[in-house]
Amino acid sequence: MHQVQMAYSSANSKLKVKEEAEMIQAIIQVAAAIYAYAHSNNMPDLVSKVSITPSYLRTLTDKELKTACMNIYELALTLVEELTDYGITNETLANAKSEIDEFSALIAAPRGEIVTRSQATAELRVLFAQADELLKNQLDKLMLMLEMSHPQVYKTYMAARIIIDLKASKAKQEEETMEA
Repeated sequence: MHQVQMAYSSANSKLKVKEEAEMIQAIIQVAAAIYAYAHSNNMPDLVSKVSITPSYLRTLTDKELKTACMNIYELALTLVEELTDYGITNETLANAKSEIDEFSALIAAPRGEIVTRSQATAELRVLFAQADELLKNQLDKLMLMLEMSHPQVYKTYMAARIIIDLKASKAKQEEETMEA
């Protein structure tokens, strides 16, 4: 369970960052082609819709980024025939849509990681409670049988069962030093 807690946090985050970068790159290429087309055909409204930069896209939240990319993709779909001269084909748009879909699938991944880690933590609590119950109600009782026949084993076991809180001990030692 501890390994589950530790493993989930970075792998999905790294994948999400990678997919975001790929999506931004694909959309910037499409937006650049639309911009060039709109500029050539004196369409200032269209130019303003696709005047974006990668750094601007990176400042958006995940949902805003997905929406902005989908808007450009849908705009390109309506202009796909006009954009062929600018290097945009159905294949290019299919690739951009694929990148958007891959990123969209990962948007919820961090929440999934949190849920998975939370479940692992809850499972650890249950496992620790079971281990405590086993120690207190079974192993400790069984060790009592060794107290007379194997006193050294019993003493070693009991010494190992003592939990030493170093912080509390240090504070207590400082108090005793101050009193003296």
